[in-house]
Amino acid sequence: MRNALLGCVGLLCAIGLTGCTVGASRQASATPTAPSTAPPAFFDIPVDPGTFRSALCPFVLPEDLHQGVEVECGYLSVREKRGTEGDASQGRVILLAVAIFHPPGGATHPDPVIFLAGGPGASALEPMRYQFDVMSEPVFATGRDLVVFDQRGVGLSRPALDCPTYDDLALELIDREVGGRSVSDDEVAELVMGALRTCRDELAAVADLSAYNSAASAADVEDLRLALGYESVNLWGGSYGTRLALEVMRRYPTSLRSVVLDAVYPPDVDLYAQAPANFERALERLFEACAANAVCGAAHPGLRATFFETVAHLNAEPVLLESEDPLSGDSRRTWINGNTLMALTFQLLYDSRLRYLLPEQFAAASQGDYRVFEQAIAALVRMASISSRGMMLSVQCHEEIAFSSFEAFQAEVARHPDVAGIYPNSLLGGLVYRVCQEWGAGRGGASDNQAVSSDVPTLLMAGEFDPITPPAWAQGAAAALANAYVYEYPGVGHGASALPGCPQEMFMAFLEDPYAPPEDDCIADMR
Repeated sequence: MRNALLGCVGLLCAIGLTGCTVGASRQASATPTAPSTAPPAFFDIPVDPGTFRSALCPFVLPEDLHQGVEVECGYLSVREKRGTEGDASQGRVILLAVAIFHPPGGATHPDPVIFLAGGPGASALEPMRYQFDVMSEPVFATGRDLVVFDQRGVGLSRPALDCPTYDDLALELIDREVGGRSVSDDEVAELVMGALRTCRDELAAVADLSAYNSAASAADVEDLRLALGYESVNLWGGSYGTRLALEVMRRYPTSLRSVVLDAVYPPDVDLYAQAPANFERALERLFEACAANAVCGAAHPGLRATFFETVAHLNAEPVLLESEDPLSGDSRRTWINGNTLMALTFQLLYDSRLRYLLPEQFAAASQGDYRVFEQAIAALVRMASISSRGMMLSVQCHEEIAFSSFEAFQAEVARHPDVAGIYPNSLLGGLVYRVCQEWGAGRGGASDNQAVSSDVPTLLMAGEFDPITPPAWAQGAAAALANAYVYEYPGVGHGASALPGCPQEMFMAFLEDPYAPPEDDCIADMR
């Protein structure tokens, strides 16, 4: 499973609460110092910023990996507040959880690949045992270490800007009831605002919410490179991780050998105002692809009409489903209406494999069979636990909503009435504008809303069916990059680089020689 996207990591998009929203070089064989027995505290520790200390891995290791041999773990200490020297607010030190994975036999190249996860707010380390193979194989094949860390405010780093009150509310509202009483959409929005105010107050007591943003995280990446002793590194960003990678390119270009941007989210787009158009583009592409395919077209004529008729029917007559937690086995009651069906479809379009199921599942839903969507809801419940919602809001309020407007968002929603239902009270829609007025994340500088110009060799990868970071965004970002190669992969959703076959082969070829465009003949075979 890849760390997929910005903001849409969790059950919440499925139920309409949020909208959906990965000097000398350091020696790979170095033996770490004796690890500590627990993660250190995150405040006022007597450690100089920029220091890396070894520690026990705070996550479940992938099978057959041993700490001190195939993997080293530890914590990088950094300043919470990136400001002028002598600023009293710089006194607090925070810790970033880090893991360095070595290929069998050790690295043969001194420049590692640093992976930058999406979200913002998605943990890269907590789900590592599930995604290690798909992440490590292309990197190890090129003879390089893979460095993975949880960004500031995320996951196993300290502090983590989690919002348990909000997460608990989301689970309670999955059946659209509170205390046994049904609640309206407007009531849900007010409950969410209340839970997020509580979260903001709790987090503000232990963190400066204006210090958790892409510019600060880019400085963390540079500190990580220096602390680990690498002369240069390769960046691999997925989804929001591409935005962070671009910020590193802007600020620390001489530290980089190459950059891979997968599902590109550049700083000069308006994520929220453009969201309805991007989702509708992916939906229409799905309908067109089915009609153009002999088997799909014959089995599902008029797929577009079937889908939107089912959405309208469910909005008029919602259905109560039972979904089962895939790990605990607990059963949950879930109301599904037409907007829920659209939000689930949005999420399923991320995964290139699941996309092939959608025409059949639309047909099944039109006949009252929602089994696949029940399973999707259950999976999304689990995904919510590895996303730091407070970090997502701090980043997006600071550098996205700060340069957007509610009026522009409303105008774009009105231009796309077919998908408009999932946006008014979601955190990928109208609600986030309200939250950001109160969050206290500050406002980014002008550069946070400007394209990045760089001559660092860059591979940009886009999926044909990506519902939130369309191929046009990759093309736009590449226009300001002097050594950029852009490719769109047919049949792919949100994230191509770790897919076996053509995308992975091109990723590895680029790592081997970033100054030559990778052979792309294989793309034609993907159709």
